[in-house]
Amino acid sequence: MQISFEEKDPNKVIETIKSVMGGRQLSKMVTFEYTSDQLLVKISKLGTSTLTFDHVKSDQGTQFALSGEKIALSHKPMKGEVKAKIFKVIEKAGGIISE
Repeated sequence: MQISFEEKDPNKVIETIKSVMGGRQLSKMVTFEYTSDQLLVKISKLGTSTLTFDHVKSDQGTQFALSGEKIALSHKPMKGEVKAKIFKVIEKAGGIISE
């Protein structure tokens, strides 16, 4: 899975995602961090799950490729639902998600 943005600065991409999250309930349990050429999406509620995306160098903007998932046992039953909500926020921030 890949996420693409027109914006070339990954830090600005993360700022945009955070601003789209605003005060939603989701923002209380999901964080986005960009460190060491990786985007970490952490879900923290009754355990912690992490989606790791590697930053892919591109002249087309900013791209991230899913490189790992660590899903907490308590999150497994609702994994699809939570990922769908996170991806909806990413799309509202201008991201394009492809398989």
